[in-house]
Amino acid sequence: MLGAQPRGDVLFWIRASGLRREARLARGWGPARYEKEGRMPVRIVVLLLVLSASVSAETIQGRWKLVAAEDLRTDGSVARYPWGKHPIGSIVVEGGACYLQIMSSDVPSFPATAQTPVGDQMKAALLSTYIAYSGPCTINETEGSVTLKVAAAWRPDYVGTEQKRFFRFENGKLLFGPAPNSMRGGTEPLTRRLTLERAN
Repeated sequence: MLGAQPRGDVLFWIRASGLRREARLARGWGPARYEKEGRMPVRIVVLLLVLSASVSAETIQGRWKLVAAEDLRTDGSVARYPWGKHPIGSIVVEGGACYLQIMSSDVPSFPATAQTPVGDQMKAALLSTYIAYSGPCTINETEGSVTLKVAAAWRPDYVGTEQKRFFRFENGKLLFGPAPNSMRGGTEPLTRRLTLERAN
């Protein structure tokens, strides 16, 4: 009947921390009855879906679009932008395989009057404005790391090497890069940080 109320009251609390549920159920309206009638409180269904989506979002698996690439000093300030302030790139982690590609969006100019032919200038610039490698990878979610065995790369000397990268999540974005202070900027150590967001 429309407007009919169950005897007593049904109150569920679901606490996201630890996914702890506390329930105070009136007589005759326990989980067994919900299961028998194939029904579940709407609030519980919605909260479970939200929690499930939140958990699934906190994984490196999937496709990521590059937002920024920075080399940071120990005090957190930006020392340089290795592919310019508006790099283009992506990282894909799927089915035990990883792929990374980054390029500068800045179009370089090559003087035709230089002693070095334009084609040779472009080849030299390619090493500093583009990077790509792929291969099978192992993910350590606890450590927050990915170890990739390079099978193909933009540089032949990368092929066959193991590249370990570290990752964490912050405000819905993926922060990805080699070990802290593993880069060099002159005499000072730098930390490379790639910031990515999930691709649609």
